[in-house]
Amino acid sequence: MKKNYSLIIATVFALFHLQSSLAQATLFSDSAANYGTWTNGSNAGTGFSVWDLWTQNTDGTHFAGHFLGSSSAQGFGDINTSGSSFSMYANPGGTSVQANAQRFLTNTGSPAVSGRQYLLPGESFKIDLAIAYRNGYKGIDLMDQNFGALFNFNVGSDVYSTTTVADLGWAYDQASIFMLQVNQTDVNSYEVIITRGSEVYSSGIRTGQFSGFKLYVGNTDPGNDLNNLHANNLLVQKCAMTTTWNGTSWDKGEPNANKNVVFTGDYSSTANLAACSISVSNNAIVTINSNHTLSVENGVNVVAGSNLVFENDAALLQANALAVNTGNINYKRNAKPMRQYEFTYWGAPVSGQVLNVFSPLTLGDKFYSYNANPAVNNWVIENQSNVMAPGKGYAIRAPQGYTTTPQVFNGEFVGTPNNGNISVNVEAFNPMLLNYNFISNPYPSAINVITLIDNSNLGTLYFWTHNSAITNNVFTTDDYAIRTRTTGTAAVTGGDAPGIYIGAGQGFFASAATTSSFNLTNAMRVGGNNSQFYREAQDLPLNYYYHLNMTNTQGAFKQIAIGYQEDATDGYDFGSDALASTQGAIRFYSLIPSLTFPLGIQAKAYPWVITDVVPLGYMTTQAGTFEIAIDHFDTFFADKDIFLEDTNDGSFHNLKGNNFSFSTAIGTFDSRFRLHYEDTSLSNDDFVGNENSVYVFTQDNQPKIVSTKAAISSVVVYDMLGRVVLSKNKINASEVVLSELATNNQALIIKTTLENNVTVAKKFIF
Repeated sequence: MKKNYSLIIATVFALFHLQSSLAQATLFSDSAANYGTWTNGSNAGTGFSVWDLWTQNTDGTHFAGHFLGSSSAQGFGDINTSGSSFSMYANPGGTSVQANAQRFLTNTGSPAVSGRQYLLPGESFKIDLAIAYRNGYKGIDLMDQNFGALFNFNVGSDVYSTTTVADLGWAYDQASIFMLQVNQTDVNSYEVIITRGSEVYSSGIRTGQFSGFKLYVGNTDPGNDLNNLHANNLLVQKCAMTTTWNGTSWDKGEPNANKNVVFTGDYSSTANLAACSISVSNNAIVTINSNHTLSVENGVNVVAGSNLVFENDAALLQANALAVNTGNINYKRNAKPMRQYEFTYWGAPVSGQVLNVFSPLTLGDKFYSYNANPAVNNWVIENQSNVMAPGKGYAIRAPQGYTTTPQVFNGEFVGTPNNGNISVNVEAFNPMLLNYNFISNPYPSAINVITLIDNSNLGTLYFWTHNSAITNNVFTTDDYAIRTRTTGTAAVTGGDAPGIYIGAGQGFFASAATTSSFNLTNAMRVGGNNSQFYREAQDLPLNYYYHLNMTNTQGAFKQIAIGYQEDATDGYDFGSDALASTQGAIRFYSLIPSLTFPLGIQAKAYPWVITDVVPLGYMTTQAGTFEIAIDHFDTFFADKDIFLEDTNDGSFHNLKGNNFSFSTAIGTFDSRFRLHYEDTSLSNDDFVGNENSVYVFTQDNQPKIVSTKAAISSVVVYDMLGRVVLSKNKINASEVVLSELATNNQALIIKTTLENNVTVAKKFIF
């Protein structure tokens, strides 16, 4: 009895056409082209168990077997690769004479049973079959890990049948080519799709985990090649199936990174979402809510009349740089609160965005870009009707009507999301001209500063915070927060130091090593980390930094950073060191003797040594009382002292204990302060006298300390990285043996404190 499956077939075929047009990714494969002979135990593919080939009920007159043959040469449809396919026969006629070929998945990453694994949700298995006989039986059994039968497709006596349908109703055709696909829709559910030309069958969702298959042929009449069975082109793929949201539920299970995703009904995200591709149609409104990331391997398609909306701080992350996006998204981005006349630095995460459509109430002559060419090195007015170019920075003034009360600007970009390589032209930085390039993050996701700098010719990044107040329509200070690949410093007016992520839609200035172009790439993009233009600093391993603040009683502020990193030198390192800010009532900086310019971020060579000294300088246009304090430090410096030397009086101040206050006149002072990691303030006459009375030497293969003038109260031993190796207190004796130390020919710093509170530090090789 034949049944009409026309509606089901049409629907399934439409979805199959959709998924076949997308970038399916093959995980494992095998074909007859990989074999010289097809024998039991052979295995030339990837991700599959060896072939298990056997026959049954054969004798001297009843035969069955396996060979490599040409399906087209034997009168079948063509499923060959390099002229051959896997072929099986079972003739001449006999009682249940049968040939079998069995195989399982072994490398999907699922839990295994004797090495047999199953498809993960969203993965698909495919095999091509050529069947063209009118007698006997031929087909394929689908199995789970324990050899349990999940599904059967069988052909016999002109009837194509499956486990769910006794007769598909398809007309017999000896040149038939069948493509059987198993989609693992969820952990314990699957579907089978069989196509022959334009005819499509779907099993619907069934319970089970697909792990392997068995091909079989038996009981055929002898003497006719068309009684054979041919199979070929085994594939395990991701992105070969589609799950659809209809406004209420998913038809093929929850989406994941292995599935194409189609929205035909409204949807609002409750968590991060992953997909191979995204399509929004049928006037659906799909909303990715704040702080959620939509991760897509390939393309995004939004059909006209439908909407894909990203709320503020949401992100669209794409992997395939060659994926083509079509249609528009709505990407919302809230600026930090702005007052009248203030600017925010923007960049477009979509293509096609017009400036005055993005901010329609901004005056027409208040859209700017920046020309860093040394001959210009100035702001350039942008025509308000210009389309925002990917990777280019734009300064856009607050809309008319804003007042002195800070107000959030709710920006919304509408256009096709940017993806893949985006080329940006930059001018070489001249420290005398300060010609910084004005660029932007061109993606609807955050990008990583470290990956950006490591894969471009950029050095230091500057982020405008517009924290400072405006007087007579003019900013009182240019407060830029600064970031290199290693750390960041806060702006003059304070706030957070920039971390390692640049949010979507953000424009910023950058120095470049050469006049050239570089590519922004998908490899720089990250999911999440998009909630602020600035985030708490997060540094790379083997980058150890501390931040110092300089302030005065009149409210001035400056922050610098000093640290040690594995790939830095004690000289100037482009991309790690950053010039000090030149703006504000005070300047605060570190110095490298060989340089003519001061630094706001200084990266020194790692490993750190306790004897290192860092010169500091400052400039002020305001006299009065100032303070230097530690803002923060990472765990590397948690057990290390940081001393500030004031060369005016030779005093040392441990900044770990208290902030340092001092008075100063107006001027520039580049030799007053130095940073140390040990207190060497005893290098005066009194110290020399005490130093000459403390001796460290080896006695009986053990370090011994002797004091000739005062009793020893305590001893602390450091290695050259500043780590405490040994500490002894309450000694109260004129000599002490450090029997706890083991000889390993290493350099040590031994700090001996005497009862008169004098501390003597000596370097000792033991």
